[in-house]
Amino acid sequence: MELELDLSDFYCLNENCPDYGIKGKGNIRVKEIYGPKNRALLRCNTCTHCFSETRGTIFFGLKTSDDEILRTLALVPEKGSIRGTARATGHDKDTICRWLDIAGTHCQEITDYFFQELELSQVQIDEIWSYIKKRTKT
Repeated sequence: MELELDLSDFYCLNENCPDYGIKGKGNIRVKEIYGPKNRALLRCNTCTHCFSETRGTIFFGLKTSDDEILRTLALVPEKGSIRGTARATGHDKDTICRWLDIAGTHCQEITDYFFQELELSQVQIDEIWSYIKKRTKT
């Protein structure tokens, strides 16, 4: 299986590493492929720290496909409620709430994806974040 992964997009996550936070340094390599989603386990050649390609993203530790999570989050404002989104997608409402909480901590990368990849309008994106903000108040 060929892995399409641009290693220059990654940096060492070990805060004690001299290359911490520096992208494109050439110190990151694929150690192995693991799990049912064939994720890459990456390794820093400088400090030998290993980490998943999804570490620090909203997808880390989740079993549902990345696209399905993002499509479900994009449906929340359209359906107007978490229960409506749950009925439309077949996901449990508690699962959707957990994804919303995780998405709130990664809002900039999610906003970029909604705008560029899903081609949502700025109004639709604002509705998503308004819904998340409203939900966190309750």
